[in-house]
Amino acid sequence: MTSLFFSPVLAAGIMDLRPGLTIWTAITFICLVLVLSKFAWGPIVKMLDERERTIRDAIEQAKKERAEAEKVLADQKATLVTAQREAAELAQRSKAEVEALRADLTARARKEADDLVAQARRQIQEEKAKAVAELKGQVADLAIDAARRLIQSSLDEKSQRKLVEEYIAQLPADRAA
Repeated sequence: MTSLFFSPVLAAGIMDLRPGLTIWTAITFICLVLVLSKFAWGPIVKMLDERERTIRDAIEQAKKERAEAEKVLADQKATLVTAQREAAELAQRSKAEVEALRADLTARARKEADDLVAQARRQIQEEKAKAVAELKGQVADLAIDAARRLIQSSLDEKSQRKLVEEYIAQLPADRAA
């Protein structure tokens, strides 16, 4: 029994040219190409075109997003520079305001101190004037008292000396009272 696979007709070499087999192989290949071109290549090419368009769109979108990100980054850098400049200006302004306030408070304190010193000097002058007036009054009273005693006593030298000595002895006692 010979097998179908090993028939003497089919046992020829691979390199043997057989016109019937070659024609049927060519017809099968052409039919396969026609069927594939009608049903498979169109959807495959369409799918590849769609994939290419999707990739192209993604690349374009990525480029747009990158450009937008670079713009946002530039804006943020500009905003940061502006914020730093404004912070420096604010710090400078605050420093100037603090210095002006310190100078104003120092000037006020000096003025108040000068006013207090002037007021104290006025009070001292008033107290001094009062003390001098009071002293003058006491001296006048003492002089009147001394004159009254002199008039009451006799005017001889011995009694005048005695009167002055008594008066001088009484002076510390009068001032203490």
